[in-house]
Amino acid sequence: MYTLIANYVAVNAKNIGLNEYEGHSLYDMIYNNKTDIDIHMVTGDNHSLNQLNFVTLDSIDVDYVPSIKNVRSAADGLHATQPLDNYTGLIKSKKVINVERIRSQRRGVIRVLLSLIMQENTQSNIIRKLNSHARYARLKAALFEYNAIFKSIHVLNLIDDMQLRKAIRSARNHTEAYHQLQRNIRKTYHGVFQGKRIVENRISAHAARLIANGIIAYNSMILNSVYERMVASGVSQNIIDEFTWISPIAWSHMLFTGRYNFKKSNGVLDIDAMSLMLEAHVKQHFWHDNR
Repeated sequence: MYTLIANYVAVNAKNIGLNEYEGHSLYDMIYNNKTDIDIHMVTGDNHSLNQLNFVTLDSIDVDYVPSIKNVRSAADGLHATQPLDNYTGLIKSKKVINVERIRSQRRGVIRVLLSLIMQENTQSNIIRKLNSHARYARLKAALFEYNAIFKSIHVLNLIDDMQLRKAIRSARNHTEAYHQLQRNIRKTYHGVFQGKRIVENRISAHAARLIANGIIAYNSMILNSVYERMVASGVSQNIIDEFTWISPIAWSHMLFTGRYNFKKSNGVLDIDAMSLMLEAHVKQHFWHDNR
């Protein structure tokens, strides 16, 4: 299950085979996001990297900022726009960008990007065609060369901007926390969320995603209610900043097993009552009424 997560919330998901590379579906995952959450910047691990993602995502105004495991090694493959002799600092480029190669295939590059934007083809199909037909060799080389420009800029930003590296690490932690929650759901309902056919596997995957999003929404509503009370009570900003570190993806207070009768509840959750219970507990650790 390949999942697109926006601050803990899974906004899109796709079943891919074990022989399929994750990075080849990244563009399609973002472009086919049907939620109200707009994606303007996306990160991922090394499996999200390929030689096209910087270019394709730039075409839809999405900043691609992948988490590169070994920045030192990536810095050894930097590309430059000027002769290599012009660079005398500690960080030196390895290769000069072939601008003419990109310009000569300008029409082909535009056609590829337009076919993605108009959804005439998927990213995985385009990559498959580029790699399987010799007549696309020049176009593929131009796209890879164009992509190298964006990747070099990103590597330099990682070296220079510590805040960017922290933000990427934080986003990756959110992703891993979501995956842990989903694994716990699948483990609890082992034998329920599985199937022998592709359609059954897709239904099971999206059912687990729905439960995970429900838990996150439940936690978020309670935390938001407590947060609003803290602001209304005039709690100091330092305490509020500490409170906001509480993750809405926690599930230790959730019971995934058993049978429950919700007929008498009329489908209405008393968020205020639950938030008051949490507020009473939080006051013991974060703030008091006289602060």
